[in-house]
This record gives sequence, structure tokens and C-alpha cells, in this order.
Amino acid sequence: MKTFNIYLRYWFIRLLYLLLFAVMVFGAYFYTLPQIIIGNYTLVNSMYSNVEHLPNWLYDVDYFIFIFAVATIILLVLIIFYNDKKRRKVKADKRFLTKFVPELFKYLFSENEWSGEEKKRRMKALKKELRSEHTKRLFIFTINDIHAQTVGLVKSKTDNILKLTKLEYLIKAYLHSPYIRQKLFALKIISEFGLEGYDKYILKLTKQRNNVLHAEALVTLLRTNVYNNLQFLVDLDLKLTLWDVNLIVKTVEELNIRNINYKSIINSSVPEVSVLGLILTRLHNRQELKNEVQLKIGYSNELVNEEAFFAFITFADNSSDFEFLMDKFSGAPKKAQILIIQSISKYENTEKTIQFLNRVVLNFPFTHKIEAIRQLLELDVNVVLEYKKSDDLLIRQSCLQVLDINLQ
Repeated sequence: MKTFNIYLRYWFIRLLYLLLFAVMVFGAYFYTLPQIIIGNYTLVNSMYSNVEHLPNWLYDVDYFIFIFAVATIILLVLIIFYNDKKRRKVKADKRFLTKFVPELFKYLFSENEWSGEEKKRRMKALKKELRSEHTKRLFIFTINDIHAQTVGLVKSKTDNILKLTKLEYLIKAYLHSPYIRQKLFALKIISEFGLEGYDKYILKLTKQRNNVLHAEALVTLLRTNVYNNLQFLVDLDLKLTLWDVNLIVKTVEELNIRNINYKSIINSSVPEVSVLGLILTRLHNRQELKNEVQLKIGYSNELVNEEAFFAFITFADNSSDFEFLMDKFSGAPKKAQILIIQSISKYENTEKTIQFLNRVVLNFPFTHKIEAIRQLLELDVNVVLEYKKSDDLLIRQSCLQVLDINLQ
């Protein structure tokens, strides 16, 4: 019923706007005629005598003034209405904060539980305070904040008080509301309290075009532990933004989620989902997936290719890995090239390492030269001293910068 009322209000406002526009258009036409016959009814324009001799441009001005006057009256009525509504909200907020919140905190942070009779009495008093939708929303928002910042007994008490107030119907109505702000409000509450039974509808919200709603729905699914293995991203071919990827990674790390089907996600046909799989594989040090990661190197999508390089560089621990990285160095993204140079010192074949670093110094940009010379300084200082005498200005400058840093 609450959802129906929300939709009724939503469409009523839009129909009202449409009606006002239609009245304006009809009025512009009707204003120029002495009368209009509609079936058996005749609408007489009593103001026709004022405009029948006016030129077109003056008629337009006259009608505009009329519309402006009507709009001004409507605007004044709306201002009075919204000011009164705001005043009542402020009054309700003040009463809520001064009367209810202290009692709520006293209960939540005390070691004693309410007795059966006291619980009934207090719930009855609370429901009197929560008569309006605004105060109900304020109450839910308050206990949501408390729930998010507490643990143990206090957290369980907030769970209990939400159940006792029986306000889940409002959360459900908001979730199905046509208003984005109400959907987001509901998703935050469902996510924080781990409310069950909404996962199928939330899954539909992950396909919404609104990026904020889309991202919040994804996080909610993870926090409610329904789809925390991330397989739904692959099954539904969900399109992710880079913001979604970062948000999912952050949530996975916060919740310490590890039951993830990494291989399936890495091999997703959606590039952003594959990127997510590569990032999580690297962060969780899943070295057994090194071969899967290696297969993604050279992928047509730049983000996938870059993340594949980052992960493989992290996992590289034997001669074949480092030789593979040196072989793919020229085609690697710039950030990956820098990481390869920095990690190559772990390669046990010093001779090949020096040869590779020399190639970087001679053929690659200034930033690469600096990193290569920094590694060479650890392996063979004589090579660096030779480069210090080079005819190439950039090589000399690279040497000086590295040597100055090390001298400091």
C-alpha cells in the first residue's frame, strides 16, 4: 500500500505538470477566439473583447503577462506550503533529538534489557513519535548510523529495535519507489542491517543506467552475503564502470571476502569484470592463477592488459617468468614497464639482467632510464660510471639524478 501511495504521488505530480502545460497551450489558442463549441457545450471567452483588435505581437505580450501573473500566484502558494512543511519538519526534528534520542542512547548503551511490560510501554510511546513519514525516516537513519559505528550488544540492540518498530514495510516501499533517493536510502539500510529477501530485486537494480544506484546495488549484494562470490557478475554479463570496480574491491577487502571464483571472473567477456578479477587475484596473492593471468597479457583491452601485467609482475618468481616479462617489455604499458624494471633485480641471471637494463637505458624514455640506472647501481656500479661519461645528454642526466639521490 505504501508503494502504491508513493507511485500515486509520483505520477500525480507529473500529471499536474502536464496538465498545467496543456492549459497554457489551450489558453493561448482559446484566448484568441470568442467562443469554442465542444459537443453540446459552448465555452465563451469573456476576455475576447480585450484582445480582438490587438496585433499579434501585443497579444503575445498580453498573454505572457497573464501567464506570469498566474504563475506568480501559484509560486507564492507553493512557497507558503513548503515553508510550512519545512517548519513542521524542523519542529519534528527538534522534538526527536531532544526527547527521543537521549532515551534511545540510554537504552542502547545500558547493560540492562527492557522487561516485557516496559518494552510494550516504550514501543507504544515510540510509535506515537513516529507518526509522520519524515520522523520514521529520521529514526531509521539514526539507528542505521549507530549500527554502522558499534559492535556487540549495542549493534544487536539496534537490530532488535528495528524489528520491534515494524518499519521494514517503509524500507521495502522505498526500495520499489520510482524516486532514486528513496531507493538509495533503502539499499543503505538493507546493506547495513543485512535484511533478507530483497536480493532478486536488488539484482535487477544492478542493471540500472544510473551509476550511483547501480554501484549501491552491487555493494548491497556483497554486504548481504547473497552473491559475495561475485559469480553473478559473470552470469549476467554486468557492465561495470571503473568506479564500480574500485567500490567492489574496497568492499571485498573490508568484508574480507575470499570465496571468489577468480578464474571465472578473470575470463569474463566483459573487460571491466576481467579487470576486477585480475585486481583481486593480485591483492589476494593467488599465485596458482599465474597461467590464467599470463594469458591475459597482450589482451586487446588496455585496462585488462595493464592489470594482467601488474598481477604477473607480482607473481614472477622464476627465470621463465622474468624472461617472459623482458620479452614482452616493449609492448607493455608505461606503468607496467616501470614495474618490470623495478622487479627485474629478483632475476638470478645477473648477466641477462644487466643486458636488459642496458637496453632500457639506451632505447627508452628518461623515466625508464632513471629506473634502469638505479637497478644497475645495485648490480654493477662500473656500468653506471661509464654511462656518466656518455655522449647522450639524457643518459648523463639520468646518471646524475640517480647518483645525487644516492649520495644524499
